[in-house]
Amino acid sequence: MILAAVALASSIHLVDQSGRHFTLASLRGEPVVVTFVAAHCTDACPLIDAQVARASREAARERLRIRFLTITLDPEHDPPSVMRALAKTFDADEHHWLVATGSVPAVHRIMRAFGVVAQRGRRGYADVHTTFVYLLDRDGAIRKILLASAGSGQYLMTEIRQDWSILQQ
Repeated sequence: MILAAVALASSIHLVDQSGRHFTLASLRGEPVVVTFVAAHCTDACPLIDAQVARASREAARERLRIRFLTITLDPEHDPPSVMRALAKTFDADEHHWLVATGSVPAVHRIMRAFGVVAQRGRRGYADVHTTFVYLLDRDGAIRKILLASAGSGQYLMTEIRQDWSILQQ
């Protein structure tokens, strides 16, 4: 069910840290690692961002043709300017790691497609949420779902290296 939903979400428009509009479909041709975070989250999200930053830099050094995509969980509070600041904080190179937001309905549709759940915490931000990492193959199909953790960067790169041929299919 999630695979079909992600395919349906592939034409939903997002905006990256440079202000460029794109869709998941426009990223086809390369494997994509997808994460969801809230810029105001002070729990798991900064850890996830740090792990993705590490993996993105490592993949770039190894010249792996893979993209990283982080989508906000909280489009009500994470407009493009906030996601741009988040990208800058983690030195996200837009050639390897897109940090994105979009309209509230668009982001919520993508979240539903991936089965992402977010709830408002005490401060009103969507900082109570699921924390998964999705590996999409070059055709945009989910090939693997990983639980995000403090060691996700290294684990993620191990998974990418082991499943590289699968992700390239």
